Amino acid sequence: MGRVTAAVVGVGRWGRNIVRALKKLESDGLVKLVAVVDVNEARAREVAEEYSIPEYLTGFEDLPSRGVEAVAIAVPADKLASVAKYLITHGINAFIEKPVSLEPSDIEELIKLSRVYGVVTQPGFIVRFDPTVRELRELVKSYGVPKYMIFKRLSRRPPWMRKYPIVFDLTIHDIDLTFYLIGKRNWRIRSVYVLETDNGTTQTIYATVTFGKTLVTYITDGELPIKVREVVASFNNAYVRADLVKRRVVIKGVDAEVTRVAEGEEPLISELRVFLMRIRGRGVNDAPTLRDALEAARLAKEIMIREPEAVILT
Repeated sequence: MGRVTAAVVGVGRWGRNIVRALKKLESDGLVKLVAVVDVNEARAREVAEEYSIPEYLTGFEDLPSRGVEAVAIAVPADKLASVAKYLITHGINAFIEKPVSLEPSDIEELIKLSRVYGVVTQPGFIVRFDPTVRELRELVKSYGVPKYMIFKRLSRRPPWMRKYPIVFDLTIHDIDLTFYLIGKRNWRIRSVYVLETDNGTTQTIYATVTFGKTLVTYITDGELPIKVREVVASFNNAYVRADLVKRRVVIKGVDAEVTRVAEGEEPLISELRVFLMRIRGRGVNDAPTLRDALEAARLAKEIMIREPEAVILT
């Protein structure tokens, strides 16, 4: 089959990264990147020239007339769903960055439209494709459902992201990982604590949720000037600590401690490769779907709107 003709909508910091990854896949013969779109014309032109892309546009509405088969959408979080809706209803396959929408009802609508128009849609849950997470998933298969898990996602949020709820920006990755690692189970929020900055925005959140018999704690901090991405899982016969930054998994068993170094392709390239393969009819069993995005958004929304047990002013 021929290469998928594609465009990227939104070429800010992350969208430019998607362009870079697609150009790598272009060299592998999987895709032909024919256009980039951004409301900032100078930025669109700059990216097009840097990556030798034939065309740059300021409006995504022009893409259907360009014969584009697929788009990667990396616009601001509150615009993702509306852009996706327009392109899906014009028969274009869509890779939609997380969280897809801040409203679960929008994602439900996109699921229905994807089915009606027969297109492939995929949310940008990049962490699923991290080699460290793949190691974790194999360990869960070996040891069984964990008794408890702790997710730590700590780093300083850039200024332009601070207007969006931190739960939908950062925590949602770990919510999706919970479903991915232990399966979809009945969940119940047990507690939420937040730290507010002096301007009243929540940049740090602690949430505890039960998934069946597994107790899960999410620690998300958007103020820390260092990057931490860790997952701890406790089983009946083992304790596992995964460092997604160093790509290292430490397994403490009854008689020994083992450290594994996770190796594999760059996660962004892996997830975009899967998206392109699905367009060409090659199924991938564990590819994230909009249904997964919906489940994650529902829990994220409930955490966000829950009255916290404590609000600590910093």
